Amino acid sequence: MAGRNLYCDRRGVSPVIGVVLMLSITVLLAGTVGGVVLTASSDLNQRTPVVARSTGQFVTGPSGGCGANTVAVRHAGGDPVPADELEVAVALPDSDARIVNLPVSGTALSASNTDDPDNVVYDYCVGGVIANGGQRWSAGRAITFQLNAGGTVEPSDTIEVRVVHAPSNSVLAAVELTARR
Repeated sequence: MAGRNLYCDRRGVSPVIGVVLMLSITVLLAGTVGGVVLTASSDLNQRTPVVARSTGQFVTGPSGGCGANTVAVRHAGGDPVPADELEVAVALPDSDARIVNLPVSGTALSASNTDDPDNVVYDYCVGGVIANGGQRWSAGRAITFQLNAGGTVEPSDTIEVRVVHAPSNSVLAAVELTARR
């Protein structure tokens, strides 16, 4: 009779099921948190170069090789960055443009090198480290390009140029330039 009561007594079953469920939830939660942490830490391996300082120049009149509306952003110190890791974002008062898929093989941009719905960037004149197959953007070297003439920019207009590290999508340099003649 004692053996028969052992199988019919259900008072100990409920706490055991509760402990098993709590343990299952804890293991599942720990696995989820661990997966998220490991995924996030893999992004940390992508090191963003540091450009300590940069300078720029924006000339609206004729300025040598490229002509009018030439923009130059010079790397003044910090880590060198390969040209194929660069993008250039240009913000004018009423429109934006982006130069992508760098470097170019010559000195002209193709449709695949611009995200420019308002035709802000002049397609046939880029220079410096992003032209002719590209070089490393390092101290003393410049990125140059030309904005379209024809009323886009007037003297005393201000533009913002950002040089972006494409793999990490981090801004390496941001320069606000005022057009001068």
